[in-house]
Formats: sequence, C-alpha cells, structure tokens
Amino acid sequence: TNSWLALIVRLLMTFVVAMTAPLIVVPCGDMIEGKLGIGLDEVRKRIAVRVLLCMLCMIVSEHAPGFVHVVSFIGCFCASIIGFVLPPLFCIQLRHNTRKDNVTKMDFISCCDVGAFVIGIITTILTSTMTFGEMRKSQQQ
Repeated sequence: TNSWLALIVRLLMTFVVAMTAPLIVVPCGDMIEGKLGIGLDEVRKRIAVRVLLCMLCMIVSEHAPGFVHVVSFIGCFCASIIGFVLPPLFCIQLRHNTRKDNVTKMDFISCCDVGAFVIGIITTILTSTMTFGEMRKSQQQ
C-alpha cells in the first residue's frame, strides 16, 4: 500500500535493522573468527568472514518464504529448547557437578531429569518439524 502509515512503518523497520545488525554481526563474526583461528592482525580475513556472514543472512532472508513463518519457526524452536530441554539439562549438570559419591549411580530424580530431557528433545523435534512443514506448504502455494 502507498499510505503514509505504511511508509513510516517501512522506514522504522529499516532503521531498526540498520541499528541492530552490528549488534548481531560483530559477536557472530568474533565467534566464527575464533573457531577458524583468525587473529586480530588478520584484517582481510576478518572482513571476509563478516561480509560472508552478512551475505549468508541476506540470501537466507531473501529466499525465506515469509517473515511470519520464519519468526514462527525460530520462536517454536527457541521456546521448546528453553522450556523443555534446558531445565532438565541444567539439573543433570548441577547434579553431576555437586555429586561427591559414585557418579555412575542413577537415583529416581536423575532418571526423571533424563526422561524430561529426552521428552524435551522429542518435543522440540516434533514442533520444529511441524512448523517447518507448514512453512514449506505455504511456500508451495
């Protein structure tokens, strides 16, 4: 549409992307550079990594079927991980770190944590697969 409101919304979204992109690209670039072993003195390699990261994000965003579906997929995946996978995983890790006796012994609580962890992974896989399927179905139409 060509209304003033639509134009203002587009301008504000462009502003938000322009302001938040460096906050995302810099830490991701640093992490990739660290994994690749690129030092601070290798400026050309660092620039190449960040340009490739931005290009990859641009290509993915250009070919994504729709913003709503991508946000839905990411939200579904992240909510499942945060709500169902990480809490039992943290409990398992805490129990492992604080246990002073035999670490191979599994008590009832540890079994419950492992069970909740497995159920969380299955839930994440199922919800992400269903959301991804809906995203692909909307792309085919």
